[in-house]
Amino acid sequence: MASRIKRDFLGMLLKSRSISVQHSIPTASDVCDLKEKELPAPSSCPYSLAALPGPTKLPILGSLLDILRKGGLKRQHEALDWQRVRSAFQQKLMKPTEVGKLDAKINEVLVDFMQRIDSVCDEDGTIEDLYCELNKWSLESICLVLYEKRFGFLQPNLGEEALNFITAIKTMMSTFGLMMVTPVELHKSLNTKIWKDHTHAWDSIFKTAKCHIDRRLTKLASKDSEDFLCTIYNDSKLSKKEMYATITEMLIGAVETTANSLLWVIFNISRHPHIQKKLLEEIQSILLPNQVPTADDVRNMPYLKACLKESMRITPSIPFTTRTLDKETILGDYVLPKGTVLTINSHVLGSNQECFDNWNQFRPERWLEEKNTINPFAYIPFGIGKRMCIGRRLAELQLQLTLCWLIRKYNIVATDNDPMETLHLGTLMPSRELPVAFHRR
Repeated sequence: MASRIKRDFLGMLLKSRSISVQHSIPTASDVCDLKEKELPAPSSCPYSLAALPGPTKLPILGSLLDILRKGGLKRQHEALDWQRVRSAFQQKLMKPTEVGKLDAKINEVLVDFMQRIDSVCDEDGTIEDLYCELNKWSLESICLVLYEKRFGFLQPNLGEEALNFITAIKTMMSTFGLMMVTPVELHKSLNTKIWKDHTHAWDSIFKTAKCHIDRRLTKLASKDSEDFLCTIYNDSKLSKKEMYATITEMLIGAVETTANSLLWVIFNISRHPHIQKKLLEEIQSILLPNQVPTADDVRNMPYLKACLKESMRITPSIPFTTRTLDKETILGDYVLPKGTVLTINSHVLGSNQECFDNWNQFRPERWLEEKNTINPFAYIPFGIGKRMCIGRRLAELQLQLTLCWLIRKYNIVATDNDPMETLHLGTLMPSRELPVAFHRR
């Protein structure tokens, strides 16, 4: 009897989460139409917060699935909460002049990252697990920006706190991937090992975040400070719980995507030595030998920015952007009912011959020579509209400065030229270890 009831329950649960999926090739005009029809703030979340993993009493964050599908700070919770929190953070994160003030922190981590690359390269210049090293760099960098704290992720021997933190993030990421296959409610109702590991990892991540946010706010409470955290907290009316949730969401959203974007630009540049040579010449024309690049310097490097844009066109870190319609909408030849979830595949958009001539060629020059003819809605690696990734400016600055350091110090070479298949695993991943080597110049 009990087993029959459980079977019936599971059947109802799976049926309630079954969806009808329709596919069509997206066009830039479809994306433009969607942007014009979106609301100032997202509609309410289609799931109750109690059904989502994580410390659900916090109002912003609940599940990595939604973070990666909808982007940091774009989760579909109640519109007023979302808009209020977004407004508090975008003053510091969406203005290039404000983000530019973070270049010294980013460069501080890059000094250690260059030393780390030297130490982990074998005699041929290859790195056993390049993606792991890029995640350590990204995590160390974003933690310094958000918490004013060096965790030591790039050191040969991790301390206990750093080891526990990075282990929790890896566990949360890996269990998230498994929960994409079956409904979250199924794991929660059966209290599966995946669910327990996932929620325990979230608890550990939040515990660390809360500790360092409290430490920073307490230390600077009586001072006038331009510190990132304190400025937002003092200038807004956000509660501490909202700060905990939002800062942690930004951390998780930033680590994987920024590391992934750097992984792909390393790969794409390694396969095009003439592009790498041209990029090095531009960097050397702006910077003196051993000069530390700044945000002002990279603003004067159009080819460097074009290389990053071209890499994110061909191999976007998050290959989809999701929106939930709050009303019946006509989009192209489709009449879409209220509640329809639209997922725009930016990987397909960037591979559309109608938008990009010779789309399969890695050609940064297109962003300089043809920039007036490229439809801006054909390139959406950071999402679109009012819910565009709020960390875009910071991620771009991190990538621009890092590319400066890497190209000046290393000749990045391809160790084979076999085709590289891509896998959609939340982020766009290569099907095998990148065949690249770092040779000192």
